[in-house]
Amino acid sequence: MVAAWAHRTPNAPALCQGEVAVGFRDLYNRALCVADRLTKLGIAPGDRVALWGQRTPGVVCAALGTWFAGAAYVPIDPTYPRNRVRTILQLADPAVLAYDGEGDSPPPPDTGASLDVAHDLEPRASRPRLSEASDTAYVIFTSGSTGVPRGVVVEHRSLANYVTWCGAIAAGSGSGAPLFGSMGFDHTVTSWWVPLAHGKPVEIIAGTWDQAALFAPRSRRWSFMKVTPSHARLFERLSQADYGAVTERLLCGGEMLRPELLEQLGDRLAGVRLVNHYGPTEATVGCCWKEFRLDDVRGRSSVPIGRPIWNTRAYVVDEDLRAVAAGASGQLVVAGAAVARGYLHGDGGRFVDESEVEGGEPGGRAYCTGDVVEQLPDGDLTFLGRIDDQLNVGGHRIEREELRRHALAVPGIAEAAFRVVEGAVDAVHATVVAEPGAEPSDVARAVRRALRATLPPAVVPKSVEVVDRLAVNSHGKLDLSGGTGA
Repeated sequence: MVAAWAHRTPNAPALCQGEVAVGFRDLYNRALCVADRLTKLGIAPGDRVALWGQRTPGVVCAALGTWFAGAAYVPIDPTYPRNRVRTILQLADPAVLAYDGEGDSPPPPDTGASLDVAHDLEPRASRPRLSEASDTAYVIFTSGSTGVPRGVVVEHRSLANYVTWCGAIAAGSGSGAPLFGSMGFDHTVTSWWVPLAHGKPVEIIAGTWDQAALFAPRSRRWSFMKVTPSHARLFERLSQADYGAVTERLLCGGEMLRPELLEQLGDRLAGVRLVNHYGPTEATVGCCWKEFRLDDVRGRSSVPIGRPIWNTRAYVVDEDLRAVAAGASGQLVVAGAAVARGYLHGDGGRFVDESEVEGGEPGGRAYCTGDVVEQLPDGDLTFLGRIDDQLNVGGHRIEREELRRHALAVPGIAEAAFRVVEGAVDAVHATVVAEPGAEPSDVARAVRRALRATLPPAVVPKSVEVVDRLAVNSHGKLDLSGGTGA
């Protein structure tokens, strides 16, 4: 899809960052140069290339070039702690790490074979190897219930289905989309590949929270802007951003969307089409959607997540994967084109054969999301919560067990529990049991230091509370009241 635009509109802008603009033909040619160099470095079809995921035109060219070499990319956020980077590299076992040598953050020196796409390329000589539907497009690492990150393997068939669907509902007549989130987080796949696959430019915003660039006056509005509710809450706290002046559509995803947040935006949403966009990484960015008007959802606890995207099926089931009665709540199981191949090292986890689900089609893959939903009378699905201990922080899903494992590695910590507290930006808060006599402020610093060395910044606890014991309430859940905050 991207290559077709290089031939159809070769001089149209594909990537913009400040004063730098890369046209579709230049993007295509630079990607072929990357592919040639990767091939000379020994990359073969089916291999993996780590992508030091800075938001630069060079990194986008590297991703496309990885595909042209027949390989899959593994994005790594440069803000991740060194220990997490090392763990991802060990699990992904990439043949090469590609990076943009003109970026602000060079990769660590101990990452093996590398390719600087800003300086190490040569004129191309080959044609691209176009991927098969069953080839791996990318592997993105998420939190694992065992305490170790898990790599989700997404095939080109799933990505192409998502990108084609999303372009049909969001490409519009506007001018592409801004890319401002972490490229190690699949939330940005929408802002990255959807515009390019539909001949639209991607405007790369250097700073994640750079509102001056995001909401600067524009002669032509973006086709869409994708945000998490946490993004919108922080933007609202920092300044009253005018969405109607910069974008035709607002796609909200990653977290539960509450109508009251949109009501705060008021007239600044005038002329903006609103879409709620739901999906875990294992369901290729987004598998359900709902376009709505604010008047239609006022008074509800949350905006419905709607219905499945193209070629995707949704089931609401009990713990035995049997369909629940109409109006009852149950776990959401997703099947069809949206479902990823599985986890990198074969841990089945919540992936099952679709035939195991009551009413499911034979031979397909299905993913048990762990999300509790209810089907409304009009057929839409609404999100109610989780059936397990997974937390969602600013769109980042993380298992409590991964947090707990790292906290218990701190000397003197006997037990630990975690919860999310909503605010202008949602934050993780920790409650720990420490050795008697320990200074709470010292304990808090030690816990935060240990987690900061391993986990993405968004899920590092903002505060740590020290208690004598972790009690349970009458419902069998942890009672986190009391203790000393730090």
